[in-house]
Amino acid sequence: MFNLEAFALGCLVLVACVLIHALFLMFVAYRSKRELVSAVHKNQIAVIYLLFVSCVLLLLISHMAQIYLWGLALFYFNVIDHFHAAMVYAGSTYTTVGFVIDPLPLQWQLLSVIMAVSGIFSFAWSTSIMFSISQQLFKVQK
Repeated sequence: MFNLEAFALGCLVLVACVLIHALFLMFVAYRSKRELVSAVHKNQIAVIYLLFVSCVLLLLISHMAQIYLWGLALFYFNVIDHFHAAMVYAGSTYTTVGFVIDPLPLQWQLLSVIMAVSGIFSFAWSTSIMFSISQQLFKVQK
């Protein structure tokens, strides 16, 4: 069953999630590049690893913000009646772990697919940034 309202809501939240993630990634990429260049020139290995961990934490915050946004949307539009249940379901679906039984009414189940796509895109994008940063770490270690 196709529900235009579910599709529209899903697309709206997906776009908001992409924008949130893009802002975090731009900050992480810009900040890490500048800091990495400085730390590499000074041969500050501990600073470089600390920077890597801080980038991971910032990306984690981005993912948590997106899960929170999905949970808010599910709760605010009365798709899921309980806030906690909406958050847990959003986290389960966004991460594609799927440990929660689908509580969505039939007409809203398209949101599950859109949430999963949102998470897949964001995790892949985060992975590419972390891979880029780790390449800088390997250059320093050589």
